[in-house]
Amino acid sequence: MQKMEPPDQFHLIAHRGGLYYRPQNSMAAFEFILNRGIEWIETDIRLSSDGVPVLFHDERIHVPGAGLHQVRELSCSELQSIDIGGGELLPTLGELFDRFSDRFYYDFDIKDPDAVDVVVPIIRRYELAERSVLSSFIPDALQRALEIAPEIHRGLLLDNLTGRLVDGRHAVNAARLLECEYFLPHHRILKPEWVETAGSEGLKVIAWTVNQLADAQRMLNMGVDGLISDRPDYLRGLVKEDRVA
Repeated sequence: MQKMEPPDQFHLIAHRGGLYYRPQNSMAAFEFILNRGIEWIETDIRLSSDGVPVLFHDERIHVPGAGLHQVRELSCSELQSIDIGGGELLPTLGELFDRFSDRFYYDFDIKDPDAVDVVVPIIRRYELAERSVLSSFIPDALQRALEIAPEIHRGLLLDNLTGRLVDGRHAVNAARLLECEYFLPHHRILKPEWVETAGSEGLKVIAWTVNQLADAQRMLNMGVDGLISDRPDYLRGLVKEDRVA
């Protein structure tokens, strides 16, 4: 299957759907950011105990009257009975696609390597492979994605702590070996030479989570290909309109 290319313009991506404005990873957040003209969203995927991919960042979730529980210990119906803020309920991947379909490009942060085998068939069923990126901090998740869905773009995430301990150029090499199209480092650790190395390997560099204008300008000066932000519309003025996706 031939891989479709996302748009070449600069990517402004709403972190967890734009959590600055609405409860993170909620339908309200996605709807709000769509109405702001943002076409890319980043959201997190975990599996419920019954194997349903749900959009939630943390390993644990607060259950009213029962304290914190591992997301993986709760069924989808149990998870969807929890108010995640403002009366919003935790969405599933299928519900996200049912509501928004091809109105977004999607960057999925895979928190659980086992989720890849569940997520890929759903992406294919909705015919959204060309609009999806599977990103992860976990190389095994990206390796599995490469094995079963080479047509879907992949991205290697690098966090602040790991990036201070490991030369980012080694991470770029790991992304290349995993045949990723994206390298996604935290903005605080990103260095110009990493951007240069990634570019020479054909990787797009997306910096996260960039919320301040000064940080965004620094990233733009380095030549990144995109920014993940809690408030991407706020940063849009720094980027020429003909570069915004």
